[in-house]
Amino acid sequence: MDILDSNLIYGHQAVPAGKSYVRPAELLAEMDRLGIAECWCSDRRAIENYPPIGNARLCEEISDHDRLHPVWVVLPPATGEMGKPEDLLSAMKDNGVGLVRSHPDAHGYVPADWCCGELWTALEKHRVPVLLESQHWGELDEMMRVHPDLPVILVGVGYRANRLLYPLLDRHPMLRVETSTYLTNEGLREITARFGSERLIYGSGSPDICPEEALGTLEYSGLDDEDKQAIACGNLRTLLAGSEL
Repeated sequence: MDILDSNLIYGHQAVPAGKSYVRPAELLAEMDRLGIAECWCSDRRAIENYPPIGNARLCEEISDHDRLHPVWVVLPPATGEMGKPEDLLSAMKDNGVGLVRSHPDAHGYVPADWCCGELWTALEKHRVPVLLESQHWGELDEMMRVHPDLPVILVGVGYRANRLLYPLLDRHPMLRVETSTYLTNEGLREITARFGSERLIYGSGSPDICPEEALGTLEYSGLDDEDKQAIACGNLRTLLAGSEL
């Protein structure tokens, strides 16, 4: 089974507390051990410190490795920290970035349109998928209502989220769930039965989460091989192929 990891964190933690991938060689060795074909890497310096610096460092450090792909952490445009959305998209294209990440809670903003609408509009226009980690469920619903063609991949969804998650999946066809923290008993099989396996995107959350957890959850999900393959690789490929960057 081909496996693409949509959610891997690269770089030193601000406070060392466990394993980190700080050189491409050690990450590639871990991928080989686990049978991961390719990884989409978000930079810890961008998540924990300052996105423009972390994004740039990430591209510098992994650019020579065709199995490693950069994911840029984005910010709303009002403060001008990442330029205007059209400038951001141009820089993404120049650096081979086809997937972005948004952390409203950690970075002091909300996904509502009054704050991020200009950014979402630009990403939606080009069908750029967004890994989104946020607990602003109501504003998330409104975001996807206003931007129905924006591919959103929810990150950090836990096993108790179903009462909030299922209505959103029902209302918004472009919503996807990244699997690293979705360890609900029979969870992958239930979402597949209700909404289709295309709504699930494999991710490990490694190294903050033991990568074997997501692998084991998928392997022993009870899904057939076709659905497993879609979750492990096909669904992410489809979203990225739909991007117009």
